[in-house]
Amino acid sequence: MKGKLFSKFRDYNYILDKMLEEKSFSQDAKNLLLNMIYKIESSYNDYSQIKGVFKSKNEFIDEIIDSVSKYCQNIFLIDPKKEGVLLLRKEKAIAITDEKERKIYAYPTEQAILYGVMEIKPKYFYIQKKYNYFKRQLQRVLVEGSILNSTEVIRNFNGWSWNVVEDENINYVPNMVYQAIRLLLDEEFLEDWEKDQETSIDYILEFRKRIAELYGQNCAKSLYIAMIRLILSDTSNEVHKRLRAEYDRVKKEYEQMSEKNNYIYKISLEKEKFLKEIRKIDLILGDQNKLLNEFRLRNNKLPDDKKMVDASELFKILNHNREKYVKQVNYYNDLVKPINYSKLKAELKEEIEILQILEKNESVRCYAIAFQQEVLKCFSSLLDKIKAKEEIIELIYKMRYYRKLRITSEEKVEDIHSLYTNVKKILEFLVTKACKNKVFNVFYKEPNHNFLIIERALDTTIANYEDVDISLKLQEDGVEVTVYDNEVIEKKEYVNGIFTSKNLNVKQNRHIPMYVF
Repeated sequence: MKGKLFSKFRDYNYILDKMLEEKSFSQDAKNLLLNMIYKIESSYNDYSQIKGVFKSKNEFIDEIIDSVSKYCQNIFLIDPKKEGVLLLRKEKAIAITDEKERKIYAYPTEQAILYGVMEIKPKYFYIQKKYNYFKRQLQRVLVEGSILNSTEVIRNFNGWSWNVVEDENINYVPNMVYQAIRLLLDEEFLEDWEKDQETSIDYILEFRKRIAELYGQNCAKSLYIAMIRLILSDTSNEVHKRLRAEYDRVKKEYEQMSEKNNYIYKISLEKEKFLKEIRKIDLILGDQNKLLNEFRLRNNKLPDDKKMVDASELFKILNHNREKYVKQVNYYNDLVKPINYSKLKAELKEEIEILQILEKNESVRCYAIAFQQEVLKCFSSLLDKIKAKEEIIELIYKMRYYRKLRITSEEKVEDIHSLYTNVKKILEFLVTKACKNKVFNVFYKEPNHNFLIIERALDTTIANYEDVDISLKLQEDGVEVTVYDNEVIEKKEYVNGIFTSKNLNVKQNRHIPMYVF
């Protein structure tokens, strides 16, 4: 294992050496890059197993090297004891980037270097104009979430253990949102969104469609609302002022739409204004003398440096304006069609539901918990559909990772009672099904007690559950559960309750694999 690892490391050492010949990196920066790749190599297998990542280690490292090669000309290491650190402290960041100058400013750590390398590469996450009221905030969250997702391999993994550390430099909202989308859909969807430079795909709509297909329409709507509420709750007072104006506008429009006849009449008046302009243009375009007269009138009012050369220029301007007015008329015609009227009204109502956060004095933590409740509803909706053994195992692994996600700097999902109650229900269902389908061994004949035993083994940092053995020892008022990572004791816990030898399905004090082999 060690020989293979260092052999691979030397390969990347050579690749980096060739690439860095054209860069202005200091020797310290170069060494940190090499150490960073070494750490990734050491941690990646556990990282990909625990997180359910299908991208290979080589693909991941190649992306990092490609990012350095294309987008980074220099890395400046900031000494925490010197004045330059003020910039990082002000931004509450471990690294900041200058994309135009292709520079990274970072603390002299492997994690900070990786953060900078991941931040400097282009990330698009295009969002259409109709979502303007949260567009910038969602883009910020997805970009930050993407960076945190890529840097987790050395932030929470060190080659021999998984540790979801508290980090004051991390805003946990972007990570929560990004990981929820990744777990509920997949990383490929997020990567496509991140890299797509086209403007044709409505990724918000695509996200909702895919969630609806997998988890149901109700889950898709409530998850979306909870997600945008969370994102907007984690913004500045300045943003909230802008949102207040949007909220007032939307409420007014919704109220107008509620009076359907008045609304249609108002739309008709607006449409008539554009029709009137179209008729004026048609009269000018249909008569050469009128066109020349209009050309002279307009040109007389324009300063010398902006005068039109001839009437053909005016002809183009009038045609362009006509096209705009026709589009607006068609828009109003579509707007009053019953199906479009109902759709717009529903969209306005949904936006009002989201922006009602402005009326409430709730914390970001409160909206984070509400969002995670919706994520759990999605997971729960899968339970009756799961049939294959692979599906059971995949969801158990997802729940193991999900429960360790941080809600705040001090709390993970599993630390919040209302969330963990639902996590436990999902796990109990999955474990019982896993035992019936001969995925897991049955340790105790009574299902609830059997779950309490296996639950101890599921809550470990062991990367591969196939390495887990369980040993039981009955006591007067419960059972002692010892969990092994191969031959090494990972944990020993006492489970209270009435456990009898009659219902024990394995011999005591024996290493029994959790998996059926």
